[in-house]
Amino acid sequence: MKPRGHRRTLASTLVDTLAGIPGAEPVALRAAFAEACGPRLAREASMRGVTREGRLLVVVRTQAWAAQVTALAGALCERVNARMGHTVARGLDVHVTAER
Repeated sequence: MKPRGHRRTLASTLVDTLAGIPGAEPVALRAAFAEACGPRLAREASMRGVTREGRLLVVVRTQAWAAQVTALAGALCERVNARMGHTVARGLDVHVTAER
């Protein structure tokens, strides 16, 4: 049990709740990615899926954010894998959506 007053993110709660539920891994993985990013980066980058090679498909809105996410790829994959309890993320494929 967490100490009183300890704030948890929704992403953290989702990962814990969905861990081990058959068929829930895609949702848990998205939540683990958001948690790995932290609140600021998670507002700018979203994980959309996983390739056959185990690379996470990540979408951002600008080239600047793409550069940031690419630079953090190793750390993000490490955090996601640690949170999931096994290797899921072997790298990131970062794509920029049309800028508004």
